[in-house]
Order: sequence, then C-alpha cells, then structure tokens
Amino acid sequence: MKSRKEAFIFVAVWTAILFSGFVGGAWGEYPERPITMVCPYAGGTADASLRALANHAEKTLGQPIVVSNKPGASGGLAAGLIAAARPDGYTIGMVTFGPLTMGPHMWDITYDPFKSFEYMLAFGKYMYGPCVRSDSPFKTLKDLLHHAKANPGKMKYSTVGLATPTHFGMMQLAKIEGIKWDVVVFKEVQGAVSACLGGHVDIVSQTPSAVVPSIKAGQLRLLASMSDTRWKWVPDVPTVRELGYNFDVVSWLALAAPKGVPKNIMDKLNHAFNKALEDPEFLKIMDRIYVPVVYRTADEFKKLVAEGYKENEKLIRELGLHKSQKK
Repeated sequence: MKSRKEAFIFVAVWTAILFSGFVGGAWGEYPERPITMVCPYAGGTADASLRALANHAEKTLGQPIVVSNKPGASGGLAAGLIAAARPDGYTIGMVTFGPLTMGPHMWDITYDPFKSFEYMLAFGKYMYGPCVRSDSPFKTLKDLLHHAKANPGKMKYSTVGLATPTHFGMMQLAKIEGIKWDVVVFKEVQGAVSACLGGHVDIVSQTPSAVVPSIKAGQLRLLASMSDTRWKWVPDVPTVRELGYNFDVVSWLALAAPKGVPKNIMDKLNHAFNKALEDPEFLKIMDRIYVPVVYRTADEFKKLVAEGYKENEKLIRELGLHKSQKK
C-alpha cells in the first residue's frame, strides 16, 4: 500500500500533466480531429474563397477543415456562433465587415467586434457594383440615377441581406441623389442575380464573383465600381469616386477564432493559413472566382475594423438606421 506521501506525489504529477494538456488546448498535439470552419454565407464570394483557403490549409494542419454554412442576420449569425464556440481551436470561421462594423449599430448582437474574437488575418477584399441587364436602356450610372430620380418608388434593386455593403452602397447613392427605390433582399447570391436576369428587379448590387460571368456572357452590364478601385475584369467602368461621389464601399474577407484560444494553437492556425495564401493553386482559384487577394495581419485587420466601425456608425446615423433612432 502506497504511503500518503507517495499518493500525494502521484496525484500531483498527473494533475500537472492533465492541466498542461488542457491549457495547451487539447489532450495531445493540436489538431487531433477535424476543424469546423463557420461560413457566414451560402454560395458566392465568401463560400468559394473560404473553401479554397480551407482546402489548402488542411495540407499543413494534417486534419480536414469542414466548412459549415450558417447564413443569417447579414453574417451576424455566423459571427455569434464563432464568438460563442469553445476556445479550443476546433471552431473557427470567416468574419466580414457587415456584422463587425455595421450590424452592431443597427440591432442588438450577441458578440463584441473588439472583445469576442481572436482575429487571424484578412486574405481578400470585397468589391461591389450595380449591374443592369445588357438590354437595359441604362448605359451609364448617370442614366440610371436620372431615371430613378424622375420615377420615385418605381425602381427595384436586389441584394443579399440588409446592413451589408452591397445594400449600403445603393443607399448612399439614393441619399446623395434624393432617390426613392426599393430593395429586394435575398438570402443567397444566385437569387439576387437571377432576379435581375429575369427582369424582376431593375438592378442587382453584387460582387464580381456573382456577376462577372454574366457580364462576360453578355447578360449583365456593370455601371460603376462602388469600391476604391476599378474592377480589373471590367477595367473600362469607372468608380463612383471618379464619377464625383465622395464614397466607396469597402469590406474584407477575414478569419477569426473565439476569444481565449491558446497562443500555441493560434500560431499553428496562422502558420497554416498564411502558407495557404502563398499556394499558387489557391491564387489561381481566387482569380477564377474574381476575388482580389489582399493580405492583412491580425493587428492590421483590427485597425481596419476599428476605423470601419466608427465610419459606419456615422453613416448609419445619417441614414436614420441606428438602433437608437428606432426607439
């Protein structure tokens, strides 16, 4: 029979071993099982780019990364799920500017953009622009806005989700020009594009991955880039700033984990995803789906979130959409 001292030493040693494994984020070497990657949208730029990145990061991590689509609340549902997940590195996901810098000002949310996440990196930049059918009488953005102003409430545009950059860009144009037009909101990208192609709405406000194939097929016409640069796939179309409007619509594709994931696990995740960004095959896929690869570190992305949060709060108040203005 062991002495009391031996028993104490035995318990102490095993407690230290188990605790060491716990604070390391896993009982063994991370990762030991598949990782869940939460995607805030179904289809479109976010889905395609995230799956491409996950596929290439798997090579380094040695475990599958399973993409789980959780659309809803304009990306806010996914952000909430990531924030609420156990901080063990087995649930991570994509976050975008809508739920981080716009949604918090418009409705009550279950997460804090500055306290709920361990940001990893930003890897791509969203671009936006309004398109019409190729047989539309509107050849330029000026043509479209002139008609919309002369026919208040008679034009419709489709987008995906409220409080998203595609929605806000159209609202800014309407505010500047004094236009009244209606938004038709879809849960997924293809529905928004199909509504325009089918003549159910006059305009679709979307990203290059959603509309460039239809532009190349001669079905849609881009009227302007609402981003800070022209679309390289439709280089002759100007930006809204070039046309005299003092705004552009910016958003990012970024990765985040729940707050509290141990540093050694975050380092492994960052290493895997940074390596994936350098993979030539990944870069080819991103070009094929019309997504510019633009890298930002976690600290740089946090700064972008802080700036966007402040700027969008001002815009949302100007539009009368702030949650405090609805009470």
